[in-house]
Amino acid sequence: MLSLPELQFRFVAALYGGSYDSLAQWIDDDGIDGEARIGIYRNNMREAFAKTLALEFPVIERLVGSDYWRQLVREFQANHPSRSGNLHHIGAPFAAFLRRLFGATPYAYLADVAELEWAYQEALVAADAPALDVGALQSVAPEQCAKLVFALHPACRLVPTGYPVIRIWRANQPDVPVPETLDLRSGADLILVRRAAASIEFIALLPGQFAFLQALSRSAPLGEALDAALAVDDAFDAAQALRRFVALGALTGASI
Repeated sequence: MLSLPELQFRFVAALYGGSYDSLAQWIDDDGIDGEARIGIYRNNMREAFAKTLALEFPVIERLVGSDYWRQLVREFQANHPSRSGNLHHIGAPFAAFLRRLFGATPYAYLADVAELEWAYQEALVAADAPALDVGALQSVAPEQCAKLVFALHPACRLVPTGYPVIRIWRANQPDVPVPETLDLRSGADLILVRRAAASIEFIALLPGQFAFLQALSRSAPLGEALDAALAVDDAFDAAQALRRFVALGALTGASI
């Protein structure tokens, strides 16, 4: 007699292309062949996975075309099956999967586009939090300012890319009938993804601004974040950057 976990393991293995034979004696025929029954479950699993991934990465689907998309999804699912009852999470490793697949090819930009699309998804469902109240900083002594530690708002994400990813994303929206031809060498976007009141926004940052906010997001003290920004832009203005990020609601909370 098989234990329930062993039976479940065999069932999952059959869904992913394993042998049906190990399950045959446990499936009642009842008018439908047992292997056909497994096929129904297998097809439903694949279709649900593919539809969810398409909802999370519509630009990637449009870029590669529907035929290759299905092949790509099948390969991705074989390597990264869902491990949660919530299918939303299946897209987390997709960008890394594309980077391994296309990293040394002319299609390496696809991984960066996927990073942006996944950041969009994460920002969409992230928890809310109050934005930084700058009034709370008035009590901080000047000599302590360099030790201030900020937190990135939960509904914000930082996406470094090597390509003009924002333009690629915008050119491949459903309301754009014919995507424009873009030169992949025309820029490398450093992006702050943030959830605004009515939409998800992509904000292109300068290298110093991105390095500064990235350091803050990793809990680096203000002084270290400033050093990181100055390392890539010796004209970086920390006060101006802080005002901008506070106005965008990108920071929440501060401590010494």
